[in-house]
Amino acid sequence: MESLSQLSELFPHKPQPVPSNKAPIFAWAASFIFASLISVGLWLNADIFFGQDTIQVVQFNSDYETKIGEQSTFFLQDKTRIKLNTNSLVRVTYTDKQRVFELLRGEMHVVVAHNKRKPLSVYAGANIIQAVGTAFNVELGSEEVELIVTDGKVLVSDLNSQSVAPLKLKNVYLSPKSFAVSKGQKAQLKARNTSIIGSDKGKLASDLAWQQGNLIFRGESLFDAMQEVSRYTNYQFDFGDEDTKSLQIAGLFKTSDISGLLAALETNFNVVFKKMSSNKIRLSKKPLTE
Repeated sequence: MESLSQLSELFPHKPQPVPSNKAPIFAWAASFIFASLISVGLWLNADIFFGQDTIQVVQFNSDYETKIGEQSTFFLQDKTRIKLNTNSLVRVTYTDKQRVFELLRGEMHVVVAHNKRKPLSVYAGANIIQAVGTAFNVELGSEEVELIVTDGKVLVSDLNSQSVAPLKLKNVYLSPKSFAVSKGQKAQLKARNTSIIGSDKGKLASDLAWQQGNLIFRGESLFDAMQEVSRYTNYQFDFGDEDTKSLQIAGLFKTSDISGLLAALETNFNVVFKKMSSNKIRLSKKPLTE
């Protein structure tokens, strides 16, 4: 209407009669604009007429990131909540049809705002995890993805099930026959191979303790424990001998207190440390005193 108003100002209506065999200038201009708009519309939507996938309308896009040793919580526009663990990166895209999270690095816990019309799909490695309104934890490893569902249920599939990019999907919903993981279950996701690997409440609590800034060990080897600790610090750890590496440890430690952890290892497990360089620490069993 604004365009028509501007046209009427440029071509004001003249009350005097015009020859019946000539259209009014105003009508001609309006017809021309209408035809032009139709042409532009057909051009913009040519992919529909030619049967190609339509691109979804992107309504929101942002990256969220934490550095080594950091943990942060982010609240999104639909009240979905993301908590990122140390050294993590997720790319969030909201379209008119779905919510897409690409976990590019690290680990996150997602509390999904309920919206049946816009499923939330997490792309991690070669896997797709989809939820409508639930909560779950995803950790991206070098060879696999670990998934823990803390509320509700999610569906899991692999990227091979999709022939086009996420933002070109016509049907954004995973098949209801997809692999399902429910509250209290932990799954290991590999390409074409997803399986439930645990449901022990104590072990799951240890896996999720990072959300409270804690590390909980329940008899893991010192080597495995320090592999986990390494995620929260720039220090690298090596070991004086194989006995030290295989030593079993247990306890609760703060992710932000590496010095406290090293002190606890000496006090409770007779493991001493020596700083070898600015970012390297060697762990060894304390020599027995005569």
